[in-house]
Amino acid sequence: MSVQGEDLLAWLDAAITRAESEAGYSEGEFIFFDVGDGQIADHYQHAGSPESVLRRCAADRKLLAEHGPRSATDLSCKGCGFNNQGESMVDHYGDCPVLHNLAEGYGWTEAQR
Repeated sequence: MSVQGEDLLAWLDAAITRAESEAGYSEGEFIFFDVGDGQIADHYQHAGSPESVLRRCAADRKLLAEHGPRSATDLSCKGCGFNNQGESMVDHYGDCPVLHNLAEGYGWTEAQR
């Protein structure tokens, strides 16, 4: 699956929405694992405070608002700035390193590019 441009933005929006939704319901969970010799142990894993997850999601949404196409006709990333010659540093916002780094934090992999 190729994630480019609007597909990447849509993927990120869905991933952030999912994280926001899960933050409201998941305080923690029991994890069961094999410790060897047929013995199973359990451990309560705290998922972190929902408030911290929601703050992170809000910050990521602010970054998304800064990045994306400049206009309907100029698909360079509006948040990546310009070099000294007045040209965009990223010709297509689907190649934006900030968007790629955000997506990796939500589980996006190189294979999905």
